Amino acid sequence: MKSGFVFLLSLLVSGCAFFSKEPGRPPKIDGVPVPDSKRLIYIQNVRNNTYSPGMHTRLTQMIMEEIDRRGRFITTREKTLAKYRLYAEIVHYQQVGDLMDLADQQITSELFVVTRVEIIEAETGVKIPMERSEIPGRVHFSTQIGFRESELEAQNRLLRVMALRIAEEAERAWYYSLSGVLN
Repeated sequence: MKSGFVFLLSLLVSGCAFFSKEPGRPPKIDGVPVPDSKRLIYIQNVRNNTYSPGMHTRLTQMIMEEIDRRGRFITTREKTLAKYRLYAEIVHYQQVGDLMDLADQQITSELFVVTRVEIIEAETGVKIPMERSEIPGRVHFSTQIGFRESELEAQNRLLRVMALRIAEEAERAWYYSLSGVLN
């Protein structure tokens, strides 16, 4: 107990980046909070160019929830009010059998998804450079062994991870564009 307290105290005294890192909530640039007017983002409904129905609506909802949870952007459903617009498109969806039994029946499967993402400044139409414009995601699942789940449950797990990655990439690109730091 005492050693844990000493460790935390030493972290606070040393100015550890864990406690003072930026962008924070609300985000700051050189200690100055970013004005709310520069945090407004409109999230366009995700497009789906695959054969898997319904993934795009669930991904749209999960992206909105993740961005709201993180608190760096302020989401708006009014496109004209937004300073930035986030566009995403599911361009690849694939289910592959990983482990087969002796009768060539799938025991485990893998889902693989690629989503193309871009963030655009609304007033100028300028695309903000992102580290990755295509974000991949992959999960393994089985309906027979281990932690059993259906393809739909595995898709939801995959889409939650994709929403997190999309939110991180968008926030990072946006923050670097405001701060002037090259990513």
